[in-house]
Order: sequence, then C-alpha cells, then structure tokens
Amino acid sequence: MKVIILGSGSYSGTPKPLCTCENCSRARINPALRRTRFSLYIEGGILVDPSPDLHYHLERLNRKVEKVFITHAHFDHIAGFPELQVFKRIDVYSHRQAIDMAKHLSAIFLGGAAPENRDWGYHELEFGKWYEIDGMKVHHFRTTHRSIENAGGFLFEIKGKRIAVTGDTGPEILKDKKTLKLLEGADLLIAEMTHRESIPGTHLGVEDAIKLAEITGASYAVFAHISHSNYTHEVLEKRVRESGIKGEVARDFTWIEL
Repeated sequence: MKVIILGSGSYSGTPKPLCTCENCSRARINPALRRTRFSLYIEGGILVDPSPDLHYHLERLNRKVEKVFITHAHFDHIAGFPELQVFKRIDVYSHRQAIDMAKHLSAIFLGGAAPENRDWGYHELEFGKWYEIDGMKVHHFRTTHRSIENAGGFLFEIKGKRIAVTGDTGPEILKDKKTLKLLEGADLLIAEMTHRESIPGTHLGVEDAIKLAEITGASYAVFAHISHSNYTHEVLEKRVRESGIKGEVARDFTWIEL
C-alpha cells in the first residue's frame, strides 16, 4: 500500500509571499525545498484534507479520489474542496463543522452541495467512535486546536495496516492517554511538526512531534505540516535521525510504502 504526502507545508506554504526568511529564500532557488499546503493520499482513492493547492496535487498525482476525509475546517485543510469537481462520485467524511463547510464551499463555487451531474455524499462522523467504511475501519479522534471549535485526526485500519494522521494538534495530545493508546503501535504515524517549539493548544514543535512518535511506538513516522519559520529541512532531518526513531521529514510528494 502506498501513502503519498501531497503537500508537506503549513498555512502559508513555503515560500511565503513577501517573506525573506532562510527557508523561503532557499525555496525560491531550489524547488525541492518548496512546501505546498498539507494534503495526503492513501492508495485506493482516499484523500485527507483538500488543501488550497489541491489542483496542483491532483494534476501530478493523476489518480482517482473516491473518499475525502477532513481533519478540520481551516483554510489550509479544506479550501481546495471545490477542485474535486473533476470526480463524478465522492463521499466526504468528517465531524459536522467540517461537513457543513465543505457543503458551503461547494454551494458557493459549484452551485450546490452536490454539483450538477455529480453524486456526492456527506457523512458526519462523531469523535471517539469506530466506523466501518467499505472494508476499512476509521476512527475520528478529537485534537486540541484552539483557533477552531472542532479539530481532529484519523486512524485508518486498511488491509491490516494502521495509519494515523494527527491533523493539527497542540502538545496536549502528549497527555491524552486515550488518544495515545489508540495510536499505539501504528504502522505509520503522520504527525504535524509545524514550528520549532510547540504552541500550547495549537501546534506541535519539533521536540514534541518526535516525542509523540516515541510514545506511540509507531513503526514509522513521517513529519509534515511544516512552517516556513521552522528549522531548515536538513536540520529537521538531523533532529529526527538523532532521536533514533524510524522516520523522515516529508517533502512534497513523499511516497511511503507499507
């Protein structure tokens, strides 16, 4: 099974317009250091978070999307939703706030929650429950992300593999025993590593993102949602390597084989 990090960046992407920081300056010279907004594809037609860069992602991915999971309704995780108009049938899954926003975006830009000649279904998930969806199991867990009422992550069980996606989360997740137990032993952990230091109630920093991978005992960890203001990619890779965990820092279009 293949998992593809379509976009590895955070809200502003890298380079951020008008920014002259080290990461932005280098990314303008070296395309390999550019970061589009976070989005994820799991083999079998599963998309997590339709970012504002979704058209760019889809034209390069060139694969069918059938199921869309949304962690929360912030701009950088949902604004690309209307780009899914290229697909005749999709099913969308998330908590009520994100589902309502997805319908709203479709209504504004495409004329309705299900565009003309499209079969689009919306499915509201409750936090803390398991769901059986076409042969896979999905658990939507709540995370602390203070700038929005509801935010969460997903644990997917697909063909015997467990894939955990944190979404945006503050360091409080490190004390959330229920969620830590849920993520324990994941085959793949995709964790946000937005800033150099954690911001309480908002985002993980480098040390806490690595700590999350250590606590959960994930077989492999991939760190994404990286801000332009974070350390350089090389420094982040060094931090992960020195921690002794098995994992890597994502670039755009990082492929992971499970």
